Amino acid sequence: MKKLEFILNGKAVACEVDNQTTLLHLLREQLGLTGTKAGCESGDCGSCSVIVDDELIKSCQTPAYQVAGKSVVTIEGLRAADGGASDLQQAFLQHGGTQCGYCTPAMILAGEALLRKNKTPSRDEIREAINPVLCRCTGYQQIVDAIEDAARSRQSGKAFKAAPIAPAGGPLAYVGNPKAQAVDGLDKVTGKAKYVGDMKLPGMLYAKVLRSPLPHARIKKLNTGPALEIPGVKAVITSEDFVNHGNFGWPVQDAFILAYQKVRYVGDPIAVAAAESESAASKAVKAIELELEELPVVSDLHQALEESQNIIPENSGGKSNLCLTHIVRNGDPKPILAESEVKFDETFNFQHQEHAYLETEGALAVPESDGSVTIYANDQSPFINRDNAAAVLGLPKEKVRVIQPPVGGSFGGKDDIGYQNSAQAAKLALLTGRPVRLVLERRESLTASYKREGMEIRLQLGADKDGRLRAAHADLLADSGAYASMTPLSAWRATMHAAGCYRYEAATVDTHVLYTNNGYSGAFRGFGNPQACAAIEIAMDELAERLGRDPIDLRLQNILKKGDRAFTGNVMNFEVNAGRCLEWARQASDWDRKRAQFAAQPKDLEIRRGLGVACYFHGSGLGGEGTDYANASIRVEADYTITLQHGMTDYGQGSRTIFTLIAAEALGLAPERIQMLRPDTQTAVESGPTVASRATLVGGNAVRVTAQKLARTILLAAADLLGCQPEEIRRHHGHYVSPQENEATFEQAIDHAREMGLTLSTQGYWQIPKIHWDFDKGEGVPYFTYAYGAQVAEVEVNQRSGEIKVLKIWASHDAGTIVFPAGAKGQMLGGIAQGLGYALTEGFSYTNGYPDKLSLKQYAIPTALQTPEIELTYLDSIQPEGPFGAKGLAEPTMVATAPAIANAVYQASGQRLRSFPLVLQKKP
Repeated sequence: MKKLEFILNGKAVACEVDNQTTLLHLLREQLGLTGTKAGCESGDCGSCSVIVDDELIKSCQTPAYQVAGKSVVTIEGLRAADGGASDLQQAFLQHGGTQCGYCTPAMILAGEALLRKNKTPSRDEIREAINPVLCRCTGYQQIVDAIEDAARSRQSGKAFKAAPIAPAGGPLAYVGNPKAQAVDGLDKVTGKAKYVGDMKLPGMLYAKVLRSPLPHARIKKLNTGPALEIPGVKAVITSEDFVNHGNFGWPVQDAFILAYQKVRYVGDPIAVAAAESESAASKAVKAIELELEELPVVSDLHQALEESQNIIPENSGGKSNLCLTHIVRNGDPKPILAESEVKFDETFNFQHQEHAYLETEGALAVPESDGSVTIYANDQSPFINRDNAAAVLGLPKEKVRVIQPPVGGSFGGKDDIGYQNSAQAAKLALLTGRPVRLVLERRESLTASYKREGMEIRLQLGADKDGRLRAAHADLLADSGAYASMTPLSAWRATMHAAGCYRYEAATVDTHVLYTNNGYSGAFRGFGNPQACAAIEIAMDELAERLGRDPIDLRLQNILKKGDRAFTGNVMNFEVNAGRCLEWARQASDWDRKRAQFAAQPKDLEIRRGLGVACYFHGSGLGGEGTDYANASIRVEADYTITLQHGMTDYGQGSRTIFTLIAAEALGLAPERIQMLRPDTQTAVESGPTVASRATLVGGNAVRVTAQKLARTILLAAADLLGCQPEEIRRHHGHYVSPQENEATFEQAIDHAREMGLTLSTQGYWQIPKIHWDFDKGEGVPYFTYAYGAQVAEVEVNQRSGEIKVLKIWASHDAGTIVFPAGAKGQMLGGIAQGLGYALTEGFSYTNGYPDKLSLKQYAIPTALQTPEIELTYLDSIQPEGPFGAKGLAEPTMVATAPAIANAVYQASGQRLRSFPLVLQKKP
């Protein structure tokens, strides 16, 4: 051990380290500064970045002894003169520069390091400075805005201060207020937010998982005895430690907490060890005696469909590799397709996509004195997690409590694997009587976590010579991998969107969900629609070319309108604003001029430009998947603050802020008065999963109903106090005013309500209007309403190198009333950035069942320099059933990006690409 002395956040520090201690480990484990995050520990993500002598460095790659005598600044060291948030931290709050918050400390430090050297950076220089730090949520643009604004403020000599929210003019005071900030933003920009990996309890054990090195094999021998002999190891578990071998899963119960009888993909968990240290737990995993008998690997979708011998789900009762099918039956398109004057018949292929959230999956389980267990899990659906854990642990639901701490991104990816982690940690905690924390390493996460499903789509369209679409048929093959997870439901959504937002005389769809040994697949932002939209939107461009039509004109000719029937046969009962979105994108991008200009480029130019378009519709909520409801509860505390609780979760998409603003609006009170608790299965009411962009529409309506009930109670008390009727009361910024202009403050109204014996707490419920989809017949109403959007992409291609560069994107989305403007902007920017990656770099491929990419260097998500400037708008529209006119927006914003880029690449290169990610053939 060596003595190390350095300056940390302005104070002298002395400690002891060895040659292997990284600066990251020193800061987090020895000094307790958890604002510095561990995202990969290989220098790929930059979440660990700190400032050393005014230079940004990656602490996971820096030996601690190298900072001897130097000055180190972490996020905890950034403060304003008054001790509050610094100007840069406040700028991040003002501009919505934080979502999940996991990369935020590193991003702020990257900006600070830049501004210390360059007082007037350009936007390009800002992007270059933050480029070493990856962000999966924001799309970087609001981060650039924040740093640019802070730089301007410093140049003017005035410290930047985020403007406090004040009631806006107009009918809504807080919903849609441009000054609204994330309710958890301050904790994230200051590094105070505690994620699972930041939590540490006395006596806590560390867990490590033994995973399958093979894609398909029988477990012939599994001996955990040698692991228990490792010093510090307290327990080792296998599938035999769980009820019914840990069998779980929905809608298909085919998965296991730990592998049972066989392994079905590389990364399948087999056993878990808990020990006094991470190193001891790792040694224990290596000591387990495991013997596997290799089985034939099924890695091709067509092979899976035809395979009759090698049945992947046999250990969970499966009889074939066909998981299930979905259909749409709306007339008979076959004769119409045959007689159509213009035909389209092509096949599209889509690789898997990795979520790449910067916080890996984790859980911390704490055993309680009554035999129950509390689980802190960075999952997406705590109530489902609770129910699964209770079932496999053999406990009643009341004995399992799941709390969601801040979550460093999810995008649909922290469900099933989170349920496994939670049950594994909980079982070890119950066995040892000590807290157990399990956090996956990055390589482990990339191997073991589920992905967006790979898919093959064959699409057939028929149109007349004037461009009128007549018929469509689609065949979809979805690669669910080793387990079903949510793929049956995402494949259903793909089925419901396969022919796009257009009119047809007849349309049918056949979808097959298949088991393979290619990892496993589940929920991911867009939930099947990114593939469906890409196929139909590229097809529309191809039809336009064959017809000699402008792509936007052809879309507008066939776009759905209110009262039309969708290809699924249901009537569109609300306004269909896809056309309006297209018109905005056309005008904003200067479409007509640029398309003509780019078409005139010489074909042999090395570098050419192109412009492409895509539009979409996206069903709101769960739709025909099941009853779509939510609950909320609210109460007035003794100190007159309001406590709001909800069963839906926030993993960076801003639902806690949205719920707070809706409650503030309904109550007529400032949002600062409302405290939104973290999701907790013991104190919140179950509200279904936080998926399908249902938080604002469904969850928000539950908050609205609940807050309005409490507001009515307070109004009764205020009326009694002021001697008038409730309907005569006028609310004004937390005051109640009678017709005689007498006033009562909120506090006075509350005191009087208590004197009257009124209960100042309530619970509310809201459910989407009932619809029905007949899965057997393939007909009905799949969704009660839809969101709409359109995007135009401008690209530049190098025909010799094959490089594709996206220069700019214009995006329009119809989400009804925008509740939280900064958050909504961030959702669109972040969704487009994920769509950019899906289009160009993010293929997660398998070779005979083995994953090809096991680091964030190999699996490249877009960086700040690769993500273009994005011009966006939200339409001025109202969803009648939504809370204050709002509906969902987080999921669909990525849907159109990949096809818009593909269509632009075609104009630039003349190469029609139908496989994703896009790969150009190089020209000599």
